[in-house]
This record gives sequence, C-alpha cells and structure tokens, in this order.
Amino acid sequence: MLVDIMGKVFRPEDIARVRKKVVEEAARDLSPGIREATVRILDSWVGKESEEKLVKLLGEEEAKRLIKRIKKI
Repeated sequence: MLVDIMGKVFRPEDIARVRKKVVEEAARDLSPGIREATVRILDSWVGKESEEKLVKLLGEEEAKRLIKRIKKI
C-alpha cells in the first residue's frame, strides 16, 4: 500500500522518516540547542500545549513562522 502526501507517494513505513525530515527542514535555521528542543516539541505534538511550548521557546512570531513553514512543506 502506498500513501500520497502532497503529491508524493510513500510507503507507510517511510512516513516517520519523511515527517522527521520535514520537521528538521523547517527548523534548519535555528541555533543547535534551540533546534533540538524545537524538534522534540514537534515530534511529540499534542496541539495547543505544544504550540504554547513553541511560543515560550521561540517567541510568538517565530513559532508562527515555523508552523507555517511546516504546513508549506
């Protein structure tokens, strides 16, 4: 079975790898320590709580930019 994500086709077992790549790509311009913390938040996303953690870590504008960037990818 194949899964279509935004026009690209992946095997189900590849989805986690693709998701990780998207998160890392979106956080690429952050400093290393902040990037690691951001990736951890995004990997364990639980909605509003995670969004609040991102805002606390990055500030409101940067958090919005990052979320928008992930949605674009």
